[in-house]
Amino acid sequence: GLCSGQLLAQEPGDRVQAFLRRNPGFHAGRGRAPLILIGAGTGVAPLAGMVRQNQSGRPIQVFFGLRDPDSDFLYQPEWDRWQAAGQLTRLTLAVSRGKNPQYVQDALRQAAPQVVEAIRQGGTVRVCGSRALGRAVADTLTELLQPLGLSPTLLKAGGRYAEDLY
Repeated sequence: GLCSGQLLAQEPGDRVQAFLRRNPGFHAGRGRAPLILIGAGTGVAPLAGMVRQNQSGRPIQVFFGLRDPDSDFLYQPEWDRWQAAGQLTRLTLAVSRGKNPQYVQDALRQAAPQVVEAIRQGGTVRVCGSRALGRAVADTLTELLQPLGLSPTLLKAGGRYAEDLY
């Protein structure tokens, strides 16, 4: 997502220097505990992969932030298919442009009872997108999880919270 514009500006034959950064802790993990996936823009791609691989019907909630559903609703036909197949429990869109702008942290607050219950049941959280998104999500989850005596920091220490931020 971060370099898409730069790549589009390249001409045939241009060279690009790049590197890959591994993030071995960023995966769905095993088990049946609920999974909460939070991403925005192209950060939703690895989250879609986790849903696609969910053949066991593990409960998965996805919070997907996008600017405009007419142009940015990545994997739109797949989300419906995955939900019908039981691979996805709930998809929540947070549209940041338009009449009623909303960000993923707003959507998390609106779904607070379901989010808190999933984490109380041993659920894990994966966040993918910009660093600003990561900070906003961590702040929001800190607020929501405080009554449980939990935080993103504590969940990270237990392997239940991982980020892939750029």
